[in-house]
Amino acid sequence: MIAIQISLYPLEQKDIKKPLDVFWSILKENNINYRITPLSTITWEDDEDRLYSIIFKAYREARKTGPVVMVSTVTTGDKDRVDELLDYIRK
Repeated sequence: MIAIQISLYPLEQKDIKKPLDVFWSILKENNINYRITPLSTITWEDDEDRLYSIIFKAYREARKTGPVVMVSTVTTGDKDRVDELLDYIRK
């Protein structure tokens, strides 16, 4: 299991919601598990290659709206550890 925390920063854009919506729609269309938090999006998946691929696909699509910076933190571990992280952010 892998979890990736992503912060997406639209630059020089009047509508910063548009690139975020594009990003999240790609995750949803590809059935990626994700949770939106006030400062980032947490994604998780058993297949890390698939998760990396979809995240970068979403990033490429978000960049089509204008300049965007993406920062990510990758955490690997067993399902229990990832569930513990998700439980913590759900509070």
